[in-house]
Amino acid sequence: MRRLFAVSLSALIVTPAFAASAPQESWGKAGITLAQYREDALECGLKGHYTDVSQTQDAKELVKASRQLDNLQSTFGPGTGAPGTGAAGASEADQMGEYAASQQHIIDSARPDLRYRDIKKTLEATTAQCLAQRGYSKFTLTSEQRHRLGKLKAGSDERRAYLYSLASNAAVLESQKTPAQP
Repeated sequence: MRRLFAVSLSALIVTPAFAASAPQESWGKAGITLAQYREDALECGLKGHYTDVSQTQDAKELVKASRQLDNLQSTFGPGTGAPGTGAAGASEADQMGEYAASQQHIIDSARPDLRYRDIKKTLEATTAQCLAQRGYSKFTLTSEQRHRLGKLKAGSDERRAYLYSLASNAAVLESQKTPAQP
């Protein structure tokens, strides 16, 4: 599993923080104070972040794949194509190819992209449920709002203030309300 997480983490690390894309949707509550808005966002975000996903089928499949990858290493010996391992008479290049093919098969079978997407949905659903319980509603940002938001540095006070101005505005919330999901 460590290998699968490392690949995902490396993709996140190479993305510059300032290049955060603007979200399509956000959450708001008419007339809420900035302090309460930020507190609710933090508490609900942490609730989602700390959701235990270890017993989900997706997590179990990723753990299974990680174990298979660890076992594959021991099957082929330390380093791919170690002399004396694999089929008798097989060349080291053949062993390396077999190791790589086996490794790729395990990764493909685990479908890590799908698994991570499903886990992300679970975490987001927990956050959304928390916000909804506190009286927030989801709204869709217009292209102009997304454009303006995209120009503001992720994590900046300007960006937070702009989102708050939209999220606390009753007219924005009513006119841009996201239809309920079935």
